[in-house]
Amino acid sequence: SDLSSSMYVDPLTIYREYVQNAADAIDEARATATLGPDDPGRIEIQLAIDERTVRVRDNGAGIPEKEFDQRLTSFGASKKRGTSARGFRGVGRLAGIGSCQELIFRSRAQGQRRISELRWDCKALKGLLRSTDNVRDLSGTVSEVVTVRTIDDATYPSHFFEVELRGVIRQRNDQLLNPTAINDYLSQVAPVPF
Repeated sequence: SDLSSSMYVDPLTIYREYVQNAADAIDEARATATLGPDDPGRIEIQLAIDERTVRVRDNGAGIPEKEFDQRLTSFGASKKRGTSARGFRGVGRLAGIGSCQELIFRSRAQGQRRISELRWDCKALKGLLRSTDNVRDLSGTVSEVVTVRTIDDATYPSHFFEVELRGVIRQRNDQLLNPTAINDYLSQVAPVPF
């Protein structure tokens, strides 16, 4: 069984998780005046079908550089627990691990110069998890498959969060790269007007 099947049955649920997280980030941006009352919150889903890549980006608050690594590698430690935020399990951001070869997060909080980037090598992770001689603990496994860096790139927005799934795995008639299936699914479950 792969990593995602233990959490979710329908592969499309990764879109619900990422849209919920994006909507929460937009709510946070409104609450902190990063987005003004007339600034529209935006969640963009881009599919590069030929490259088998998905990107979900929001113009919410972003994650401050000092919190970035911790928040994107911790399991079950969501800051949303006990709040009105939509996502609360602390695993939603990792929902795509079982659905791609590489899971990449990028973000910048308002007022920060650099973009934070964290990459999960999902292929290596699956190999380590299958390995019978894997004696590493969870943090040892994470340190072996995660790389973090900062980027100076003026083309990125001043505040945003994005998740990119590279090398999307074919599941259920390739639904994860099917715009019609994604649209139909999100129109039923999205926490925001779609």
